[in-house]
Amino acid sequence: MNKSETIDAISRSADVTKTDAKRVLDALEASIKTHSDAGERVMLRGLGSFSRGAPAQKAGRNPRTGQPLIYTAYHRVTGAPSFSESKLCKEISVAIQLAEGATKRAIDAFKGIMKVALKKGDMAALNGFGCFYVGMRAARNGRNPQSGATIRIAAAKVPKFRASKTGNRGGKFSPASALKDAVN
Repeated sequence: MNKSETIDAISRSADVTKTDAKRVLDALEASIKTHSDAGERVMLRGLGSFSRGAPAQKAGRNPRTGQPLIYTAYHRVTGAPSFSESKLCKEISVAIQLAEGATKRAIDAFKGIMKVALKKGDMAALNGFGCFYVGMRAARNGRNPQSGATIRIAAAKVPKFRASKTGNRGGKFSPASALKDAVN
């Protein structure tokens, strides 16, 4: 699913024009980027939270040549202040001069569309922001923290987000439990 298909689906689902759906989606992306850059976690109920990772230099090897190299990895920051969905909705409605109810319906439609797309196993790409997709977590051994016994953890499907390298470098996403349940 690409951005134009997402806009069409938001328009149908939220009962807003395609122009308004595009303006809401663009403002949503911009607000998430702005607040993430400011060090805040943007929370969207039922979808997850977005934050900016802290850059750190890591040493590694080029897999083709075996030569050592230094690259930038982004680590999730803990303890960041949160920015709620209601504040985000108000901010977007003021920025694009659209009724707050229509903005909320469009954001809720966006969250629903992402859940449905991931449930089907589709990839939902938003140019300049990133793409949502379903990844597989392999089966592994773990430990019961109470008894210390080794247990087998089954393989699972997990919702993932890959930030765009151009407009959202270092963007991190933590899926909500409702989204994890929708995928499995």
